[in-house]
Amino acid sequence: MTRAITVFTDLDDTLFQTQTKARALAGGADALTEAAYDRDGAPLSFHTPAQLALLDLLGGCEVIPVTGRNRTALERVVSPVFHACRITSHGAVLYGPDGEVLPSWRAPLAAGAAAFGPAMHDLTAAVQDLIERARLAARVRVIEDAGVPVYVSIKGEEAALDQAEQLVLAQGAARWRLHRNGRNLAALPPFADKRAAVAHLMAIKRAQDPARTFLGLGDSLSDLGFMTLCDFALVPSGTQIHQERWS
Repeated sequence: MTRAITVFTDLDDTLFQTQTKARALAGGADALTEAAYDRDGAPLSFHTPAQLALLDLLGGCEVIPVTGRNRTALERVVSPVFHACRITSHGAVLYGPDGEVLPSWRAPLAAGAAAFGPAMHDLTAAVQDLIERARLAARVRVIEDAGVPVYVSIKGEEAALDQAEQLVLAQGAARWRLHRNGRNLAALPPFADKRAAVAHLMAIKRAQDPARTFLGLGDSLSDLGFMTLCDFALVPSGTQIHQERWS
């Protein structure tokens, strides 16, 4: 008997990445496939041939994104195409197959946004003040998803992010969980939690099908939380997890 398989996967730097990174991973090959676009419709992210082979292998599985992208950014992803649930904004929002917030997730999302929304806007104002005073090469904004604030995004040069990170910690280290990867820093409130969202959805699916197998894919240390819930985990080489935990 064939067991059903659900794949919980991060997207950026797991299933696709920027053109520069993709060519480096593919040994300079030009045979890259467009995977996602920017706000202006220009190609932004690409699959390597190896990533396409992986997607082909997972073709018979239920694939669920577990991404830092909000819904708007996720809609700019054209490969892979998702037909089941979607976990967005670092785990803050859990959408059902119908594109609406999963009914069992609506109350926790509303409570989290109400509790931490004002703090997110206050933090954004404080970081913006730092950027202007120190003339940092950075920008900051509150990211919204499903109509509510879900986390604070800070983008900029490494030195600028170093200063912004110290300010966030000074604002309350217990309040924010920091996710930093490259030129991106996210200050996440407690309800933006990939592990909690995956655990919630996994419990629903296990109740429906106790024999279901779960596979987790991710590149960042922040992905380990949900990956360790799964029966198996897969990590791309050269990524944050690979470099910091396996090297």
